Amino acid sequence: MAYHIYHTRGIILHSTPAQETNRFYVILTEELGLTGATAQGVREMKSKLRPVLQEFSCIDLDLVRGKEVWRITSALERNPWGNLRAQHERLVLFARLTSLVRRMVHGEDCDRDLFADMFGVAEFLDSGAVPASLFSALETLGVVRILARLGYLDRGMYEKFMVPGFWNEEILVAFEPFRLPAITKINEVLRSSHL
Repeated sequence: MAYHIYHTRGIILHSTPAQETNRFYVILTEELGLTGATAQGVREMKSKLRPVLQEFSCIDLDLVRGKEVWRITSALERNPWGNLRAQHERLVLFARLTSLVRRMVHGEDCDRDLFADMFGVAEFLDSGAVPASLFSALETLGVVRILARLGYLDRGMYEKFMVPGFWNEEILVAFEPFRLPAITKINEVLRSSHL
């Protein structure tokens, strides 16, 4: 029986050990949306995939649909985001955004704008171009984009901040006056969603 191999770019949001030598990954993919996939033998020291499949990195991967879950057949590191992962405050900020994606996205559904936003914010944090004074604006705008893309939040007053994948210091400075009202809206959405 022939299996179809899906090629896509993905961001590893989370991973957990599975069985003796496997690992289960939650990956936001460009083509398939939020996907759960296993990699066999990846916890063994000799595994070629082990150094590639790291949390909060961007990879090109090949997936095959198994009976119950996707299986990773190969992966190539596209961007390790070493600066992002080396700086605690930046990593925590990105981890909070990825946690929200995992919490709010249900089922596999391709959303290229959401992928572009998550890829863009990781690139922006990795570049070191965002000053620490704008971290709150970055996180709030990241949450606004996630919730708006998923249909939980009205885009209306945030439309000019919703360019997919576009992040820079100027957009954060422009968003700053909207930050506190946005936090109120975000809290309302999260309370009413019960997620």
